[in-house]
Amino acid sequence: MRFRRQSARLLPLFLMLSCARPALAGPLPPCLKAVSSNNGNFLVISDVHLEPKLGNGARVQQVSLQVFPKENFINAKDRLTSPATYWTNRVQWSVVLDSSNAHPVPACPLSLISDDGEFLIVLNMHAAGSTGSALRIYRRRDHLGDPIREGPDHGVFIKDITLKEIWPADKFPNVEIVTDETPQWFAGGTFEFSPDCRVLVHKTRWGNKVRINLEDGSVSGTGKAN
Repeated sequence: MRFRRQSARLLPLFLMLSCARPALAGPLPPCLKAVSSNNGNFLVISDVHLEPKLGNGARVQQVSLQVFPKENFINAKDRLTSPATYWTNRVQWSVVLDSSNAHPVPACPLSLISDDGEFLIVLNMHAAGSTGSALRIYRRRDHLGDPIREGPDHGVFIKDITLKEIWPADKFPNVEIVTDETPQWFAGGTFEFSPDCRVLVHKTRWGNKVRINLEDGSVSGTGKAN
C-alpha cells in the first residue's frame, strides 16, 4: 500500500518533468541582410516590409532586393585611402517580391549576384518536389544596351528553375519527408558564375554539375556526377 502511495506521488512529478523537456527541432536558418558579389564590386541589400496582424504577429508583405555598386571615388579630391570597402547610396537596380510573384514571400531571402552586377539569383529555401522552383533568375533591365526607361530600374524576371532540372531523377524519393533537420536542397553543393557572368554552374551534393544559362534560363548537364 505504501508503495502505491509513493508511486501516486511520483507520477505527477514524472509527468511534469516529461512535459518540461524541450521539443526537438533544428536550429533556425540564418537571416541575411546583405550579400556581395565574389569580386566585391556589388552589394545586395534585403529590405523586408511587414504587415501587422492581430495581436503581436506580423506577415511578410513585400521584400525588396536592392543592388548597390561599390564607390570608386572618381574625384581625386574626395578619395579616401583605406582598406575598407564603401558603397554608393544610389540603388542601381532592384527586385521586388510580393504575393503577386512569390509564394510564399520569403522573410529571409538568400541570393547571389554576378560579378558584373547584371544578374541576381534568388534561391528558394522552401523548394520541394520535382516541380518545385529551386531558384529564380532576374537581370538588370538596361542590361547590354536594352533601352533605358524612366523611373526605377526594376529587374526583369527571366525564369524559375525547378529541382527537376537540377537534381538527378533518382534523388527525389529521398526527400519526400521534410523535417527541421532536412538539409536545404543546395546544402553540400557549390555555386560559381562563369568568367563572363552569363552562366551559373551548380555542383550538387552528389557531384553532378548543371550549367544554367542566365540569359534565357536553359539548363544543361544534369544527370551523373562528373
